[in-house]
Amino acid sequence: MSERAGREEEPATRPSTFVSREGLPGVRAREEVNELLRAHDPEVAEENLARLTDEHSPLLRQIARERDVSARDPHLRRNAITALGRVVSVENLNVLAELAALDDDELIRASALTVLAGTGLRLAVPLLADAQESRSPVEAAAGAKGLAALADRLGTDAVEAALRPGQRQPGPAETSGGETEADPSR
Repeated sequence: MSERAGREEEPATRPSTFVSREGLPGVRAREEVNELLRAHDPEVAEENLARLTDEHSPLLRQIARERDVSARDPHLRRNAITALGRVVSVENLNVLAELAALDDDELIRASALTVLAGTGLRLAVPLLADAQESRSPVEAAAGAKGLAALADRLGTDAVEAALRPGQRQPGPAETSGGETEADPSR
């Protein structure tokens, strides 16, 4: 019998070195944003969302678009969407509109619709009106509630004016085709 057979060999080890995250600012920034978005206590979550600024927008947009994040931590993506609505910019609104119209997850679409309605901007009206026609009850409810919230905030006339012609509901003096009835005084 050989000498080796009597002893167990130790596995080979690879030398490693400690890597400081301070040298990786992108990783550290992502960890900080993730930590702010993961708060479960409503008061802490509200405080954390208030701490997010335009500086955080690129990371928030990235998180909001990451579909695989929903499987691991569904609140993270929805909270990023909420934060985008608080830091209103063209880029953030474009991401919210994209998510509201095109995302595969109905809960994400509904979250984006709700946040868009919360911005109080008339540009959300066509998206909300389209969502009312969705087969998804969650998305349809978000569209209807969003339009109602905007009507309360901006006024019904402003919301109706922002609707596309095909989306407008006929008023009492209009026919079903959207044309006004002939004036009997002519």
